[in-house]
Amino acid sequence: MRYLKDRGFILKRINFGDSDRYITIFTKYNGKIEVVAKGVRKITSRRASAVELLNLIEFQTVKGPRNYILTETKLIDPFGELKNDLTNIEKVFTTCELIDAIMPFGQKHTDVFELMSRALSQMRDERTLVLFQAKLLILLGYWDRRVSFRSSSHVQHHIAQILERRLKTRSIFEV
Repeated sequence: MRYLKDRGFILKRINFGDSDRYITIFTKYNGKIEVVAKGVRKITSRRASAVELLNLIEFQTVKGPRNYILTETKLIDPFGELKNDLTNIEKVFTTCELIDAIMPFGQKHTDVFELMSRALSQMRDERTLVLFQAKLLILLGYWDRRVSFRSSSHVQHHIAQILERRLKTRSIFEV
């Protein structure tokens, strides 16, 4: 059996079975991974609060026959101040969706992890989301750093071209 211990942001969760969840985590040292959290949807689960979207957690997994199985979690930062403010919810979901869509599984990117950490700590500023998206594209090689983005719609258009679709979060929050 192979163990994995790391720190990461919860990007996505999918319910399956009676009480289990697939959880996508963007980790500091192992890139984006998917783990199975067994029994996390039970009322008595101690890990349920730690595996909510965009929580920063320390975790430990064991390699099962097909997937990593989540064994331990420790909540580091729930980013409650962002999640409780309706104006920041769109930014939080956009950040999660973009990282999930653009980052490949299993590729280590500590620079992107640090960028995400800094951006989330400053997310109350209106420009932070656009700057985060632009820097992410530059770090991953999708944009030349010598050419500046013209506007936030220019960044959104470029992301849509890369993903070959618009981010779903943008569609949901448009009025």
